[in-house]
Amino acid sequence: MLNRRHVLSLATLAPFAAQVAAQDNWPQRPIRIINPGAPGGTNDVLSRYVTEPLSKILGQPVIIEAKAGAGGAIGTQYVAQQPADGYTILTHHNGFVTTPLVRNNAGYEFKDLVPVSLQGTSPLLLMAHPSMPATLAEFVGFARANPGKLEWGTAALGGVGHLATEVFHDMAGIKDMVRIAFSGSAPAIQGLLSGQVKYLMSTPSSSTAGLVKEGRLRYLGLSYPTRSPAMPDLPSIAEAVPGFSADVWFGFLARAGTPTPILDKLAAAMSTVLTQPEVVAQYQSVNVLARPGRKELGDILQRENALWGKVVKEKGIRLD
Repeated sequence: MLNRRHVLSLATLAPFAAQVAAQDNWPQRPIRIINPGAPGGTNDVLSRYVTEPLSKILGQPVIIEAKAGAGGAIGTQYVAQQPADGYTILTHHNGFVTTPLVRNNAGYEFKDLVPVSLQGTSPLLLMAHPSMPATLAEFVGFARANPGKLEWGTAALGGVGHLATEVFHDMAGIKDMVRIAFSGSAPAIQGLLSGQVKYLMSTPSSSTAGLVKEGRLRYLGLSYPTRSPAMPDLPSIAEAVPGFSADVWFGFLARAGTPTPILDKLAAAMSTVLTQPEVVAQYQSVNVLARPGRKELGDILQRENALWGKVVKEKGIRLD
């Protein structure tokens, strides 16, 4: 016969048992990937490469929804407000870290989301107008010798290209150059082509590669600490500016408080997908090196929060 103590114990354990069962049986309904950028952007493209294979592994549809605006803050805030059950995850990049550093009204904090898995990384390229010196070493020497005489572009104020260029300037001894901000990568590249700006850092694309072949702009160096096998003839910026390193990352995040077993299932599924040869090739087609890993993304987030936080504070960069 059950006494009152046993009944109370069972009543206490029941919700816990239900929660464990829900985690064990996850997922039981479709999973949404929220893209905080515009449809057709790199986050969107990369996510579309993985939805079908993820659906096959998890046994549920994986759906992409775009919630763009405010530099990714609207979509990020939305995910931070959803239940911590693994059914709504975020695809994002460096902007997840940099936006709350440069905006008081981002609507979320760094701690509000946790890593699920890294997707991949891409280098930033130092691109220059053809009127600039032809090699990385010559360009750095020329820029050092001409403080305040060159204009440089950024596709987004407070974005990784902006912040990485600030670090590049400091490490290279380049001073007082004139920053011109554009509202996106395409306008920034147009500014470079027209000579409105003489250099900028941005991610490579098929269009910029075509412009290089036409001689309308130059790639001077890439931001990885060593040369990339994909571009063996292009020097690392670190060859002229020792110690310089930066990259663009893409990853998946979930609301803080999502149960660890669910995060583990998601991370394992994504690791399987992101090592499939066809997915690796698809990522490579948009200049992204596929790299899974929950811990890997966590390490990147912590490192970038410290690095870019320091840069933002030292340079007084605020967008509010």
